[in-house]
Amino acid sequence: METKPARRRTIRRCPTALFVLFLFVPLGARARDFDEGPGRVRLKTGDRIVTLGDSITEAGGYQAFIRKVLDRSYPDLKVDIINAGVSGNKSPDMRARLQRDVIDRKPTIVTISCGINDVWHSFSFTPSRGVDLETYARLMTEMVRMLKTSTKAEIYVLTPTVIHENLNSPENRALEPYVQAVRDLARRESVHLVDLNETFNFVLHAAQSGGAPDFHPTSDGVHMKPSGDFLIGASILRALDVPMSLILEAAEPATPAIAADDSRIQYWGRWDMRSASTSGAITVNTGSTILIRFEGPNLTLHFSISHYTQGFPTLWLQVDDGEWRVVRPAEALAVSPADLSPGPHVLRLVVKGFREWENRWDAPLVGSIVFRGVTPAKGAGLLPAPARPAALIEYLGDSITEGVLVAASGDPGRLTRDDWPQASDGRRTWAYQSALSVGAEPRLVGFGRLGLTVNGNGGVPPAVRSFPFIYADAPIGALPKPDAVVINMGTNDGGAPQEVFLPLYRQYLRVIRGAYPDARILCLRPFNGAQEAAIRSAVDQSGDARITYVDTTGWIRPEIHYSAAGGVHPNLDGNRAAAERLAPILAEILKSSKLPEFR
Repeated sequence: METKPARRRTIRRCPTALFVLFLFVPLGARARDFDEGPGRVRLKTGDRIVTLGDSITEAGGYQAFIRKVLDRSYPDLKVDIINAGVSGNKSPDMRARLQRDVIDRKPTIVTISCGINDVWHSFSFTPSRGVDLETYARLMTEMVRMLKTSTKAEIYVLTPTVIHENLNSPENRALEPYVQAVRDLARRESVHLVDLNETFNFVLHAAQSGGAPDFHPTSDGVHMKPSGDFLIGASILRALDVPMSLILEAAEPATPAIAADDSRIQYWGRWDMRSASTSGAITVNTGSTILIRFEGPNLTLHFSISHYTQGFPTLWLQVDDGEWRVVRPAEALAVSPADLSPGPHVLRLVVKGFREWENRWDAPLVGSIVFRGVTPAKGAGLLPAPARPAALIEYLGDSITEGVLVAASGDPGRLTRDDWPQASDGRRTWAYQSALSVGAEPRLVGFGRLGLTVNGNGGVPPAVRSFPFIYADAPIGALPKPDAVVINMGTNDGGAPQEVFLPLYRQYLRVIRGAYPDARILCLRPFNGAQEAAIRSAVDQSGDARITYVDTTGWIRPEIHYSAAGGVHPNLDGNRAAAERLAPILAEILKSSKLPEFR
């Protein structure tokens, strides 16, 4: 067997103290380790790091953080990082592709992250698709020995992280012997150990017992959020002797070059701009939109993400007339994966879907988008904001207006809560699309479960009380007044007696009219017909010629236009059909309002 350099025999662990900022102190580390400069790092010029793993590795999050630290602190080393992660892989899969995906790439450093699927697939599939402990330990050993024989690479084995944040779960208990097998392997083969399982366990226990029980480094119990990627990336960097100070400096969110309150950034929707110049612009509604004109190769968008305890909301992003792609808020999100062609460009960003049951009303606003601003790439700059549409239409409603389950396929009853943001779509709702079809600016205000007699999801008060606010203590007074308001309210009030619902709807109309004295108001019969008689009566009793009842009978055909039989959420075809029926009505009232575009 090849004799390894003495430094390879130093096994680096990553135990932690409390929570995140006190992580990654190697056992036996001396105090001066943190004061020594970059020269002591276990890296050399031209190093090639190959990260072998599963979907956690394939996602690229922890490599991106490692890249960020190395680019900031060691740019002259020109370290190459190759992602060799493949979703769903277990130890047999990684052993089978080790030669092609790792050895043939001539690495100088290899990290091996394997074991989560070997255990998790025993629980998530029937019959089990997991890998027994003996096979796992044997294949992990074979991979390490192949690397030692066929390369001169430094080898870092990573213990599996966690399977769900419940540390006493059956999955995590089943994971323990696999973790120990990696520790034993590192000691037996004299390779480096990065004990991620220990790190994640310590951090989660400290958080859960120390006032942050909702801290989740994963989005679904396995796949990493940015905080989880930070834990992995920082652990690897500490094993490479990168000083803690450099890691934490890189972990600080970058300050946008251009703050969110810049006049060249255009907002559609209800955005709280009171602290946009410092903490950012905030919205809690799907369909809320940002438009930016710029010139140059790229832009980086900056969001606050620390308030997300679990899964992130989804966003639509489009550059010029290109394909829309789904992205998630990030501390630094590049508008385009590659540099754009020279000349002017237009960015459109639309809030797609929230975890609607999470708090969107009272602080902390877990269900919110906090946009902090932009940083143009070298040679790029912002141009004046695009011209606003001639008309603004505000849509008031519930989950049907919000776009819940617009894109659901199959039986929505089989979707988990974590699937809902992906199946929801504020951009493709009947509301957003009907406004665009008449050249107007949409402003969606929809909350799941909301009604006149019931609270909405996320802590939203009933519609009469919630209407005057973006969220609690953030009034709408500074927002532009809409030219038209479309109300689709009543679906969730179907069980309320008419004598209760009717006076509330009349009050609702008075509150809206008080806020928007010049707007045309369209009161839609809910698509399922709930409270249609009371709504018609409220319109008739209003005595306001600029309030109109709109009969939607036949717009939505239950047999083809709902996300599930007997459901209430229109699918894509249902939203399209409703938008097509509403558009000519909107065009007519906007024309009668003598707006420049509609004369």
